Order: sequence, then structure tokens, then C-alpha cells
Amino acid sequence: MNGAWAGTLARALVDGGLTHAVLSPGSRNTPVVLALHALRDRVTLHTVLDEREAGFFALGLARASGAPVLLSCTSGSAGAHWLPAIIEASESRVPLLAVTADRPAELQGFGAPQTINQQRLFGSYVRLYRDLSEPSGDRPMRWLEAAAAQALDAATGALPGPVHLNLPFRKPLWSADEPQPAAPPRRRVARGPALPDVDTLDALVARFAAAERGVIVSGPRDLARDRVSGSPRAAVAALAEALGWPIIAEPASQLRFGIPGVIASADALLRDVDIGDALAPDCVLRFGRVPTSKSITQWLTRHGDQRTVLVDPAGLWEDPTWTADTVVAADPGLFCEAILTRLFERGAAHAAHGDSAWLTRWRAAHAAAHDAMDTAMGTAMGTATARGDWEGPIARTVAEAAPEGAILHVASSMPIRDLDTFAPATDRPVAVAANRGANGIDGLLATALGEAVASGGPVVALSGDLSFLHGAGGLALARGLTTPLALVVVDNGGGGIFGILPISQHPTAFEPHFITPQGADIPALCAAAGAPCICVPDTGTLREALAQALETPGLTVLTVRVDREENLARHRETWAAVALAARGVLS
Repeated sequence: MNGAWAGTLARALVDGGLTHAVLSPGSRNTPVVLALHALRDRVTLHTVLDEREAGFFALGLARASGAPVLLSCTSGSAGAHWLPAIIEASESRVPLLAVTADRPAELQGFGAPQTINQQRLFGSYVRLYRDLSEPSGDRPMRWLEAAAAQALDAATGALPGPVHLNLPFRKPLWSADEPQPAAPPRRRVARGPALPDVDTLDALVARFAAAERGVIVSGPRDLARDRVSGSPRAAVAALAEALGWPIIAEPASQLRFGIPGVIASADALLRDVDIGDALAPDCVLRFGRVPTSKSITQWLTRHGDQRTVLVDPAGLWEDPTWTADTVVAADPGLFCEAILTRLFERGAAHAAHGDSAWLTRWRAAHAAAHDAMDTAMGTAMGTATARGDWEGPIARTVAEAAPEGAILHVASSMPIRDLDTFAPATDRPVAVAANRGANGIDGLLATALGEAVASGGPVVALSGDLSFLHGAGGLALARGLTTPLALVVVDNGGGGIFGILPISQHPTAFEPHFITPQGADIPALCAAAGAPCICVPDTGTLREALAQALETPGLTVLTVRVDREENLARHRETWAAVALAARGVLS
């Protein structure tokens, strides 16, 4: 009965769109593994020993493909290692199917080996939990088929995310003479994209048309949604042009690269309160989650209260500063198209705004900031300087190296912030992936590897040394990778981000407990795992090394050493130069 049960479930999931499954070795999940193995001509199977790395690898596969990915493990503590990836998938809305094998009911609570309480193991971080109970002839297979359709819908619906299915099995786990189940009929839930009602759209059109100082702000948006419904990039750009509003888009918004004229210097500009006041909006249209930039979030807090319309596909209130007065449940691209259509019908597009003084003011401040950054980084963009390289030009070099159509994966902490501050907007579309759901530094390499496998195209990744060391278990997954993955590791000897926080002034606790210098030999670690590692002396060499790595199949690790104190000083000098330049054009 185990084989028929697992086989029916696996066929229903594959018929519903499952294309990848990540399997971790064990005994109790034998029926699931064999059921998927029988379908190996329709679903790609990946065997990963470490469940923690398997979880993040599956996260990357699902993000880059936009389709749900199945995880399978044995009973006991194995599934618990998925929790960090499950949390990230939940917060960043990436579809996963976590299928844990379990011991049957009669073994629960009696000290049986490898048996724990797996009920609701992932708590509130899954969209759906279901214990499918032990296989039994008392329940019709069509119930199991419907349960599979329900799980797929929960994972990919209006609020995509992880689903947990718990499958207890009794021995024997495999019988050579057990017949294969018949192909089940396909069952599915059909859903369409969300749009608000006509009255709401008309009210918003009137509000946007009346605004004299509007701005579009986009925080992180996971690219998994774009893989399913298409990128809203063109629709957002068209609406901004019609309204005469600037677009502030961080890299992980999926809008930074591919839209001409995006304000890429907002993080640096808005660090200065006076500049922020001079650029205060009277209407804010927000997409995505909370902006990564603290200065942008603080600016929105000061000037966006009761002036902010938040658009979210699932209608979630992603607004921890409570400034939004309206939350619209809508697909961003369709929403912009609907607003744009009504603007033109009213004759409100361009007429009132066009090349407005407001937009000209933003563009002037942005140009001044961009020039100031170029000056601050200029001598570091080609060769090593007497003062040494720092994270600003490294982040820009990595962004510029990503070819059109590539995925640029960025670690949390300083890498995502440096990319936001120093990477200019370009007309070249590049997808940016980042685990910004829960903002953790774990699982970086395994996630990027999953994205490389699922996308089939090159991946460029930017990491700090602690993120790399935290996910070094992923090095083993890189064996056999045929897609180029260039991972740049900025080695500043610890958690450099804490240097800009108040705790940096603590006389005794800062260095051992916050910077946490590791002293790890990254090249030796890579060599032990069989991964090529190149120590890059400067940004000029980095540019050349990246170009070569992106032509080479497999993982290439590039390390760049940075002096932490020098790096902090260069950041502060750049921010000051931007403020001085922008004040000059806004006064």
C-alpha cells in the first residue's frame, strides 16, 4: 500500500506542475523517493545529504523557476533542518512542498528510535499543513489526489509559500512486487491575478493625477513571482512617465536594472535630513516589502504618513511604520496598466506633470549624487589605490559584470546595502535574488546554486566572509554544476556592518561579540571541497576575473580582502560628498 499511496501523490504533484525534487537520504521516506524515481523522466531529482543545505537549494530552485519544488526527508530531526529555508520561503513567498516521512501512530510516544512529534513542525511558517496519515485502503485515492491539488494551490496561490505534508509509513517500506498505481486524473484550483474594483481604481487615478510631488518606491520583490506572472517593469516605467514621478527602486525590487532613469542614489541622498525634506512627496505609491535602506524607510516615515498607497499581490500590510492609508490587493503590473489606461482616458497623463519641476529636481539631485560617487570611487575602479579597495567599487563592479538575463544573488547584511548604494541603474535587465524575507545570512551558496541549476544561465553572487562561512556546507553541492556561478566574497575579517551601528563604540564587547573575526582560510576551505578559489588583489583584477569566471562552467570563488576601518571611512566620506553635492543643486 505504501507504494501506491506515495505513487499516487507523486503523480498528482508532477501532473500539477512539479518539475524539481530535492531528496535527502533516509529510510522512512523510501516510498516517496521510489515514487519520484519512477517519474524521473518528468521530474529532475537532486540528492543532497545535508537537509539544511537541501532546504536552501530547493529555495533557489523554486525562486528561479517560479514553480514549486518538493523536499523529501526521513523521520525524526531531519525535517527540522529545513526550518531556516522554510522561514525564508514563507517570508519571501517562494513555493516549496516540504514532505516529511514519519513513523506510524503506534510508534509515537513510546521511545521508538528516530521518532519525534512532527505535527505542525514548521508552525505558522507554512501556508498549509496536512498529516496524510498511514496509507490505507479505507480512503479513496481521489482524496489523496485532491489533497495534492490543494497543496499545490496553497504553495502557488495568492500568497505563495511553503506547504508541509507529513506522511507516516509502516514497514515494509518497499516491496518488489507492489504494482504501480494508475495515472490519476488531474485536479487543480484555477486562480486569476487580483485587481481592485472599478470605483477603487477611479479614486486612485484621481488621487495620483492631483498629486504634485508623487514618487514610486519599490522594496524587495522576490523574482519567483515575476517568473510566473511576468515582470511589471514596463508597466511601472510607463506609469511613472505618465505621472511625471521618479522611481526609487532598490536592486532586489526587480525594477532597478532595466528601467531608464531609476533613482539609484536615493539611499545616499536621503541620509541627509535636509535633502529629504527638500524632496518630500505628497503621494507615495509603494510596491514590494519594506525598503532595505534605513534612510529611505526613515524618509517615508517622516513624509509618507497618510500619503502612501501600498500595492501587494496578496493584500498584505507590509508596513511596519504604519504610514500607508490604503492597501490594494493587486498584481503590480496589472495595477499599473489599469491606472495608466484610466489616466489616458481622462487626459490626465503628461498634461499636468510631464517634465515637471518636481521630476527635474529629483534628477538633478540624483545626477549630483552619481557624480560625487564616481569621484569618490574613481581611482578605485580600475586599479588598487594607495588607500586600498573598499566595498563600494566592489559592489559596483559585481553589478556591472552581471550580463543581461543573468541572476545577481546578493547576501544580506552589507552586500545588499552596498549594491543599493553604489550600483547605478542600467537599461540592461538583470534579475536580483536575495534572501530578504527574513534577512538572514544563512544558506547563501546553496540558494545561489539552486538558482543556477533552475535558470540554466549564469549567476553572479556577492557575499561577505561571514555569510560565506555560514553557508560553506553548500560547497559540496557545487560538484557537477555546469552553469557558471561566480561568487565574490568580500573578506573584511568579520561582521563589518556593525561598524556603522552604535554598538561599535563599546570599549570591550564590540570586537569579540559583534565583529566576530573568524580568521578562516577561505582558499583552503574551497580547496578541500574541490572548488576553485582566486584571491583578487584589486577591483581592476576583479573585473577581469569575473569575466573569465562567467565563461567557465561550475563554481568559481573570488575573494577580495578589505580593511574594515578603511572601508568604513570611505563609506562615510562618500555619504558626505553626496550630501554636499546634492545640497548645492537643491539650494
